[in-house]
Amino acid sequence: MTEICKSCHDPLSLTLDPEESDGEGETVPDDLLLPCGCHYHWQCLVDESSSITATLTCPFCNSYLPSNHPSTAAGASSSSSSSAPQPALTTPTILTHYTNEGGVQPDLDIYPTLAEESFLSTHPEARPARAFHTLVSEGDVQGMVELLSDMDSPDSSDLEATPLSAAQLLTWRDPLNGGRSALHVALKARQEEAVWLLLWLGSGANREVFPDAVVQVAQAMGLPRRGEGSGPVVPVEEDVWFVRDDRGRTAGDVCLELGPPWTRLVEGGLFS
Repeated sequence: MTEICKSCHDPLSLTLDPEESDGEGETVPDDLLLPCGCHYHWQCLVDESSSITATLTCPFCNSYLPSNHPSTAAGASSSSSSSAPQPALTTPTILTHYTNEGGVQPDLDIYPTLAEESFLSTHPEARPARAFHTLVSEGDVQGMVELLSDMDSPDSSDLEATPLSAAQLLTWRDPLNGGRSALHVALKARQEEAVWLLLWLGSGANREVFPDAVVQVAQAMGLPRRGEGSGPVVPVEEDVWFVRDDRGRTAGDVCLELGPPWTRLVEGGLFS
């Protein structure tokens, strides 16, 4: 018997857009197998993200899905004393077997994707912010500038869906990534151009510390500095350098953890 998606009841395949498949409308597999044995299309399961992350069960058969997380029922039955210490629960792991046009991905943990989609469904303002963090991690400076410009554009459709301004985007802390800001992300990924761009746009760092090449690129792209000219000095609470992640680390703390050459940012007189 051919398996079908438990959500939409269609065959476990997708027909590609003719423009993406040489005009043939090629059919490719799209089969996400859960630990309980139920099959779904990828998007059909993602559409159930909020329900699954809340219950940690299969939407069809109600089976408990995580392999590393005791269920409430199991925890209750095994607890013999209310005073007995309980083990700290880790982030759930839901191991799946996914087959698509790229091949087979055994033991694919679907929980991070579900958690992200569940969060974004209730916090749509986070979508452009997380997209910005992705651009930062990839060192896509041009993409960063374009997204920031879109955020403050009155004609931007994204602006209707999010209350974040470009300035707020620079200091936004990602709750799905340890409360890290864009500058934390840039440092962790060791994307030097992205680091300098974020400092130029969102910090009160001394202009003299910026490499000439950075200043030339910023000016060529028409990127004004906050706190210069007629603009106000960047308040500490809005300065990207002083944003703390969930571990209480500022960008300077991360630089010290990374070691040379990043420690030069701490020792180089960024601020008067």
